[in-house]
Amino acid sequence: MNTSSQPSTITLGVSCGMFLPQLAALLALQRVEEPETAILLKEAPPAELFHGLEAGRYDAGIAWATPVLPALRAEPLWRDELAAAVPVRSPLLACPSIPLGELLHYPMIQWCPQTCKELNLRVEALIGHQHAAFTATTFELMTVLVAAGYGIGLAPRGRVAQARQWGVVMRPLAEGPHWIGTNLFRLACGATPTVERFARRAGRIAAHGSGRGLFT
Repeated sequence: MNTSSQPSTITLGVSCGMFLPQLAALLALQRVEEPETAILLKEAPPAELFHGLEAGRYDAGIAWATPVLPALRAEPLWRDELAAAVPVRSPLLACPSIPLGELLHYPMIQWCPQTCKELNLRVEALIGHQHAAFTATTFELMTVLVAAGYGIGLAPRGRVAQARQWGVVMRPLAEGPHWIGTNLFRLACGATPTVERFARRAGRIAAHGSGRGLFT
């Protein structure tokens, strides 16, 4: 983006899995405090997002992954605990928290192996490389497969808890918590004042959790 003038629109790239309550709170805060600057949301895989930031196609990005790119600055925002998504009749529900070794005895449904690479690398670090019985391109598809009893999945705790009405139960993982963090990315040098103000608002949302207290 041209840094000589402040854009009236911030093009925000968002990778798979980032559509969370905190993002909604951030966008709402932006509308309240700076309504003259619109946010254009674009969903993009992490690799495309990072290259787009370097090329100027995005002003900022939100993703799990942490790229090794000197042109970009990564700022930690919120984080969530990895948890298991388990069908309602699974024997695993007898465990208040599931030992990592127990996961190896059940078919694994892998969520977004390409676009959620950071999530799957985190899972692999915990339980080793496992052949996925199924791959799901969306969280909703993973939820349907888990609810139908095809296997179990691993995802951020907040997302799994939202799937209870689908017949999916959240169980924490033993030996944890096992965190996965969300980062805000922008150019290390040359980001516009508009983008910097947006980044400060993102930091305030991260500090307040849901961000509800910022609107009272």
